Amino acid sequence: MPTVLRLPFLLLTMLFVYSYPLHAEDISTEAKLLGVDSSLASALNGGLSLNRQQKSERLNKRYIEKLYQSGFEELKTMLTVYGYYDVNITGELSHTEQVWTGTYTVKLGEPINYALIDLQLSGEAKTDKKFQALTADFPLKVGQQLNHEKYESAKKSILKLAVSRGYFDGKLTRSEVEVDTSRQQANVYLHYDSGNRYRFGKTLFPKTVVGENLLKKLIPYEAGEYYLDSDVLTLRKNLSDSGYFDSVSVRADHKARENDTVPLDISLDEKPRQLYTASIGYGTDTGARLGLGWENRYVNNRGHRFETNAKLSQVTNTLSADYVMPFWSNTINSVGFNTEYKQQDTDTSESESFALGSYYKRERWGWNETGSIKMLQENFDIADENESTFLLIPGIAWSRTWADNTIYTLHGASLSLSLSGANQSLLSDISFAQVVVRGKLIQAFGEKSRFITRASIGSTQVSDFDRLPSSLRFFTGGDNSIRGFDYQSLGPEDSKGDVIGGRYLAVGSVELEHMFIKDWGAAIFSDFGNAFNSFSDPIEYSVGIGLRWRSPVGLVRVDLAKAISETDEPIALHIVIGPDL
Repeated sequence: MPTVLRLPFLLLTMLFVYSYPLHAEDISTEAKLLGVDSSLASALNGGLSLNRQQKSERLNKRYIEKLYQSGFEELKTMLTVYGYYDVNITGELSHTEQVWTGTYTVKLGEPINYALIDLQLSGEAKTDKKFQALTADFPLKVGQQLNHEKYESAKKSILKLAVSRGYFDGKLTRSEVEVDTSRQQANVYLHYDSGNRYRFGKTLFPKTVVGENLLKKLIPYEAGEYYLDSDVLTLRKNLSDSGYFDSVSVRADHKARENDTVPLDISLDEKPRQLYTASIGYGTDTGARLGLGWENRYVNNRGHRFETNAKLSQVTNTLSADYVMPFWSNTINSVGFNTEYKQQDTDTSESESFALGSYYKRERWGWNETGSIKMLQENFDIADENESTFLLIPGIAWSRTWADNTIYTLHGASLSLSLSGANQSLLSDISFAQVVVRGKLIQAFGEKSRFITRASIGSTQVSDFDRLPSSLRFFTGGDNSIRGFDYQSLGPEDSKGDVIGGRYLAVGSVELEHMFIKDWGAAIFSDFGNAFNSFSDPIEYSVGIGLRWRSPVGLVRVDLAKAISETDEPIALHIVIGPDL
């Protein structure tokens, strides 16, 4: 080939080899940092082009070298964010057949520290206790290392607090960081003028089936009080929890604010008036079961509700009706009247009862409180003895649940206490007093394991135990009691060996659960306790293993349990579906 042609050909060949893509689908890039700690390296790595372009289709030798060279300026810029303005960076680009690695060695100089934090407030916020607390515990301190991310976060904390407390006209009149690299110092200037603080105006609700007088009871503030975001969130929660609306939107209408008041823009999407429900299931305590229900959510514009339910199973059949008057007052959440017909047939007793009563519900000291009074007429057959008893029973109960998730709980607990009784001098055939305490604790350890324990304790004082209805006596055994025994098959016995129920109850359980594959797991457990008339009565024990499936509606528990206190009891199967708490 003539010399005059050979040189251009060689140059073209080199250019082709230099710029042609290196099969980008087979290669990748990465950056490594030396000389900085792991937390800083982790923060910096995400901003390096070699890492951001790891799988780019444009990868070729020239482009990779360009990415590598840009890393020096990228690192210098990012390090200023963390207060390092005087840095020295050296590097090396190496590669294997598939990975090109840019290694940067960083020598950090002395960091910039805060010499002055000039935080000034003007307007009504100057005397606001929340702002005074913010300034007293401001996250930026003299002597700290400059960090622009923390500076931006601190600046936003001022603006966020202002908006949450109704300073809608507030603004930062000065917000800057002055850096003096010669002195290794930075001065921060944050001057905030809040202006006037806005108050709640009159709250107007859109027209709904529920009357405005009822909705007003859900408002947690008075017109003229200072605006608080927390009050707006509480109002939205109250409307959502009322049970009348499918969707709720509540927000401050900043554009309509005037005369230092701000209105709320409220949007409500009503639920249908009628609700029909049906369910079918199976439980080892109840056998096959069927449920049917109907609810009228809007009996009137005062929000009264009426519902009726029928629950049928091989053990228990109930028919009930409930009339609820919600938002009774500022302290009482609801008042209701209910009636129930119940028929039950277990291995130890048969009963038929009718109850009519009233109740109220409220929150007290963070607990759910329910007070009630009911008339109970119960006909029952225990150990071939037939009795009929009428009682007027006042009662009160408190309950509380703490849980990260009530469907499948990793850390949580529930506790309840109920008191009830009757007196012969007040329309009752016998006198009795009863207290029952129930609790459950769930604690996760590791990522897949849980420890679960529960306990129930009860005591009854009664003038004539033989006439105490079976529904008020204590029995044990079954899915949520002592597994390995039939439902309500345990308790004190008469002279013939028939179980008649007891005055006292003490039942406990411990369980270890581990999820092996995604939503599937297993458990081992032991249940213990009994119903007693005397604490010298024997305690029953059982042990077992179980299969667990974390379903969308709650944990499905399939347990095999063996009584170890009664050697003639067969291995029992128990199936329970539902939430943990």
